[in-house]
Amino acid sequence: MSQYQATRPCIICHEQKPVSHYCSFDKLEYVCCHSCGLIYVDNFANNDDMYKAYTGGGLKSLRRRLFAPFRKMRSIKGYAHFMQRARGIFTFAKQYIHTGQTKTYLDIGCNKGFLLAAGIEENFDVYGVELVTVLVRPFCNTYPKYREQVYSDKFCDVAQRFNAGFFDLITAIDVVEHFEDPLADLKEVHRVLKEDGVFVIQTPDVDCDQAKTLVCNWGALKPLEHLHLFGGKNFIDFAKQAGFSEVTIHDAFEEADGNFVAVLKK
Repeated sequence: MSQYQATRPCIICHEQKPVSHYCSFDKLEYVCCHSCGLIYVDNFANNDDMYKAYTGGGLKSLRRRLFAPFRKMRSIKGYAHFMQRARGIFTFAKQYIHTGQTKTYLDIGCNKGFLLAAGIEENFDVYGVELVTVLVRPFCNTYPKYREQVYSDKFCDVAQRFNAGFFDLITAIDVVEHFEDPLADLKEVHRVLKEDGVFVIQTPDVDCDQAKTLVCNWGALKPLEHLHLFGGKNFIDFAKQAGFSEVTIHDAFEEADGNFVAVLKK
């Protein structure tokens, strides 16, 4: 990896410390911080291109917009599999909280709402944030009671709607890597989490075998979407900067391109 003059500093080290060029994708560059090993996109693409990466654009986006208003969750291909996965993740996450009478749950990047549905099965009052509106429409059609508690926007633009110490449990599964300003977002998660609440994430692992072996062919390198890629050690350091006092690293819910799970507490 060659030396590279980054436009913006590492979000963990903060100073303009040396970085190496990691991989190029058209005009988008991944760099790697010498000090902590964070891999990040130096200059983001424009907002329109980034949003198209999420919506799929073209025919795929049009098909979603046409059919989503009428669909319910059971019509989603692979419904049983996705619900089984969601129940497993939710069971893992809820074991860390001491639930009282009001069990409040937020899923950031809730996608099609399977984790929200798993939370409803466990009698939690659920809230979701999903940038792509059409993805979560089948959930809202299935559970209209919660329609007003699902927000179609970036988490950074929704967070101020929630009072401090509101949630018992927050999850962000395959989401943290998408945050444009992860430190600000994690500080907001910390703010809205109860004192004995828990935040559970899954994110790609820069220390996994796939990352080390495949390098630029590693499937987690998606510079329009995956803006900051962590390893377990530097994520612990990063999360503590956001105010979390206890961060533990666990095996991934699914390996995919190589992930780790972290459980964060105040």
